[in-house]
Amino acid sequence: MPGNEGGPPRARRGLPAKREAIMEAALDLFVRQGYAATTLDDIATATPVSRQTVYNHFGDKETLFRAVIDTHLNATLEALHAPADQPVTGPAERPVDAESQLNDLARRLTAIFLNPRTASLRRLLQSEGPRQPHLLELWRTRVAGPVWSEVISQLTRLTHAGALRIDDPVRAASQFIVLVTGTAWQITEVGVVLYPPPPGVDGEQLDTAVRSCVALFVRGYRQTTP
Repeated sequence: MPGNEGGPPRARRGLPAKREAIMEAALDLFVRQGYAATTLDDIATATPVSRQTVYNHFGDKETLFRAVIDTHLNATLEALHAPADQPVTGPAERPVDAESQLNDLARRLTAIFLNPRTASLRRLLQSEGPRQPHLLELWRTRVAGPVWSEVISQLTRLTHAGALRIDDPVRAASQFIVLVTGTAWQITEVGVVLYPPPPGVDGEQLDTAVRSCVALFVRGYRQTTP
């Protein structure tokens, strides 16, 4: 199971290395020190760049955090989309293998969920969310929302192809995401989420568990809706 989908460590195409370094330092400090306690001076010292350089790139701390979120979103959606969406054939042609396509989607979701940047943002929001609700709202609207939309879209495509019978794609997407990411969390959680899996948990075990969740989901939605 891949371990680097959904984020850096290396600078991405078209993103200047200095800007990337500032965002990486900012996220690390936000997690370790807390969002409110971290200043632009702290971030400049950790990069290292001048405080003026941080201002020139981002202006203020919230804009910097938004940039971290947006960069993570772009990488997350790229991971969900790549490779290009598999074509879905109608029931009159070659039958669609819903389980195979959803296993591929589940592997991508798991890689995103266990990515170090995702884990860092999750820890930040868990600790800072009650005190900084606008950070949680940014995550909901700029990361969680688009990811859910992508899962809903893929389930809708499989339903239109006759591979599944889903009357409520939003509810089904919620069930799918909870099954996949909840299983990944249960298997790899050791105080903080780590990837690669901690000692005693190998990629094959994780893959087997996630595939089992997908099989359960597909069996449920192949049944005729009452």
